[in-house]
Amino acid sequence: MFIDKAISILFGLVFLFVLSCDGPSSDSVVSEEEATAVGGKALQDDPVFWDYAASSNMLQTEIGRIAAEKATSDSIKTMGQKTVDFHSKAMQQLRSLVANQEKVQIPDSLGSADRALVEEFKLLEGEEFNTRYRDFILNTHTVQLERYKEALGRAENKRTLDWLQAMLVHLRKELNSVANIDSVKQQ
Repeated sequence: MFIDKAISILFGLVFLFVLSCDGPSSDSVVSEEEATAVGGKALQDDPVFWDYAASSNMLQTEIGRIAAEKATSDSIKTMGQKTVDFHSKAMQQLRSLVANQEKVQIPDSLGSADRALVEEFKLLEGEEFNTRYRDFILNTHTVQLERYKEALGRAENKRTLDWLQAMLVHLRKELNSVANIDSVKQQ
């Protein structure tokens, strides 16, 4: 039990480190006041945010595919497939949202750290996979919730606001699903 918790904590720390190395750091998040002070940079014109949003959706989709195939728990398999379905659609919507933005170029593939994380998940088996996937969802969704909440304050059009709201609802629902899986497992 202790080893499982230690591994989970270690994975969480490694994941946060990976996010800080290959993606935009939380220091790059611009508050609404800072955006106004530097020329009113709206969310729609913020390439850092959209790069983060695209990268996180692609990563969720790829690791969700692995979960749908490799998980030994039916609830984790189902969660993985729902993740693939939701984040694939969210990615299509994201591309549509930024299609006419000259300053925004979203990535079309995962960065090196994200690819390495996908490869790590491919090597996991059994209960270790299930545990790491639950931890991945908890860690990534918590970070994404904060980023998307911050982005709401800078969004200027209804389509972007609607997309962000849908993302927030999904992320909260997934966090609740993981909590339900964990509570059923403990009983």
